[in-house]
Amino acid sequence: MNILVTGSAGYVGSALIEELTRHGDTLYALDIKPPPKELTVKTHHIIQDITNAEALKEKLKPLDIDVVVHLAAQITGDPSQILRINVDGTANLLEALRSNQPKLVIIASTAAQLYRNAQYIPIDEKHPVTPVTPYGLSKHLAEEVARFYYRVHSTPTLIFRQANVYGPAPVMKDTVINKFLEQAAKERCISIFGDGKQVRNFIYINDLMQCYLKAIYHSKPETLAGETLNVAGSEEYQIRQLAKIVAKTVSRKMGRKVTVTYAPPSIPPTHEVHIFKISIEKAFRLLNYKPETAVEEGIEKILELYEGNKN
Repeated sequence: MNILVTGSAGYVGSALIEELTRHGDTLYALDIKPPPKELTVKTHHIIQDITNAEALKEKLKPLDIDVVVHLAAQITGDPSQILRINVDGTANLLEALRSNQPKLVIIASTAAQLYRNAQYIPIDEKHPVTPVTPYGLSKHLAEEVARFYYRVHSTPTLIFRQANVYGPAPVMKDTVINKFLEQAAKERCISIFGDGKQVRNFIYINDLMQCYLKAIYHSKPETLAGETLNVAGSEEYQIRQLAKIVAKTVSRKMGRKVTVTYAPPSIPPTHEVHIFKISIEKAFRLLNYKPETAVEEGIEKILELYEGNKN
């Protein structure tokens, strides 16, 4: 099978490429920057900006792609640039694929940035979306682009609304848990912006990889076309509760006391999420997806890798 991954040099993209190299498929890794050295084998790398529609179309035209995983995105920075990459880039990709349709195009989206505070619990895929950040807005519009191409051009798009990802990958990212662990291990202090009562769902990166694999290798990908799925971990945590778990675990495993401090909030209180419990029933029904790693277990695994790398 021929698989294309955009954003392949990013956090989730690098983890997915690493996982897919174990399966013997032909991999095309597309990104604006070169891949990590350890991911240069068994993969065809395409250096390409997805906002350049014509160049993207020329690069993809000769490829016979079966499945696409679209992870390329910008999270922070200039709002117009975020919209250009995340919305126009998604449209450019789907247009480039239109002449030779893959069996499935998986679009990575966001959960908390779209749903925000729950209007009912648990939050399913029909819950209203109310983005308040440029990134949240861009992902909402990118989803609409994907639905348009499915509705008008029969492009088999599948949207993953992902929770907060954490865990090790070839290219690391300062997600909440990853950052807390780094602070605890190196500085013996975890910093929280605001009162720490914000609520998030956390998914261990290996669980997210398994969900992608279930979709990529689905025996009937046509049954997934046009669907939107919540992809999350099994539990939600307040940020301050999470910080205490990290501090306690690091203190116990590394023999050092870790404190938790609070700083003024970095974003307006109206943008915070305090009521958030997400349903993954649909992902279970369509993909038999079940998260296997509890947060405490995931934190333990990361610390074991951290200690192993030091030795």
